[in-house]
Amino acid sequence: MVSRLNRSLVRDLWHLRGQVLAAGLVVACGLAAFVTMRSAYHSLIDARAQYYAEFRFADVFAPLKRAPEPVLARLRDIPGVSAVETRIVRDVILSVPGLAEPATGRLISIPDSRRPMLNDLFIRVGRYPAPSRGNEVLASETFARANGLGVGVRIGAVVNGRWSELTIVG
Repeated sequence: MVSRLNRSLVRDLWHLRGQVLAAGLVVACGLAAFVTMRSAYHSLIDARAQYYAEFRFADVFAPLKRAPEPVLARLRDIPGVSAVETRIVRDVILSVPGLAEPATGRLISIPDSRRPMLNDLFIRVGRYPAPSRGNEVLASETFARANGLGVGVRIGAVVNGRWSELTIVG
């Protein structure tokens, strides 16, 4: 048996059916947006983790002016440290074809042999620099595209106070 209060409720809902439907749709849209955003968030987290693992992205960076080699061994002995790698990083002045003014570039050393390393490289076009040639470099895709540079292009650079001509190989 339907009570008088329930009949009144049904009658009120019937009269307000447009507003009730609109409120229900707003709740459904909010729920759908929440599920979509949560799924996108988890996809981004998974993609980042996969990228970091695949290219061995470092968790910690420690810039130093100069450090002796024994420091490297001591860093490897720290609990929780699985890999340590040293690199030389230099900011240089570049003479890029097509630019009216000199550009600033960053040279980062890489191992002579192509092997897995921390912050590994993904070479989309070209090849890894030959160990016997000190004037071969890899350029970031963004920099190369912005300046119309490709494999084989030569750019000038002031490295350690001396003029050098560098060839982009990848």
